[in-house]
Amino acid sequence: MAYLALIGDIIQSKQLSQRSEVQEQLKICLNRLNEFFEPYIISNFSLTLGDEFQGLMKIDAPIFYLIDLINDQMRDIPMRYGIGVGEILTHINPEVSMGADGPAYWHAREAIKFVHQKNDYGTTQIAIRTGEIEDDILLNSLLSAGEAIKYNWRTSQLEVFHALLISDIYQEHFNQQQLGNLLGLSSSALSKRLKSSNLKIYLRSRHTTQQYIKQRFGKETDND
Repeated sequence: MAYLALIGDIIQSKQLSQRSEVQEQLKICLNRLNEFFEPYIISNFSLTLGDEFQGLMKIDAPIFYLIDLINDQMRDIPMRYGIGVGEILTHINPEVSMGADGPAYWHAREAIKFVHQKNDYGTTQIAIRTGEIEDDILLNSLLSAGEAIKYNWRTSQLEVFHALLISDIYQEHFNQQQLGNLLGLSSSALSKRLKSSNLKIYLRSRHTTQQYIKQRFGKETDND
């Protein structure tokens, strides 16, 4: 059975002036997301090496939504992520992710090491490994394109994305009038921000990536 393993860490954490406070903030963030995504979680997200965390999810989990929620809640704290697709060969503890091992985590570790070495001049902080070269090329191209879009967002554009996240919206189709009311923006002002940010294209690319993973690697899970 294929799973999604996620490994994340804080970039240059040793340089943080309030490192322990940031670690505690990340711990609280992960605990909240463990509850929010409970139907999709196989093994809870938990800190492993102080500044690093990992967790295990079902193959159809909205993993990019989870990652963007982490980034939103850990705002101004740069993070990087490695996603791995594959099996788990050891016992899985649903409460704590440490101790489990297998291709899913091996691939996630490969992915985050790749981000360390090649991040498109700082724009890309997420990578995926599946064990299939052609799939990896396709998926990472989609992810990098989305990262390039998000990298150029200004504060006002980030505010729009934040409003979507706290409204539990992670798709390109949504009620713009309701969103405008939440932000206190006219329909024309909101449309300008959506157009200039390419936010809907970003969400479309993330959705396409997630759907590809589910369809390509979830077949075995569906047949079990």
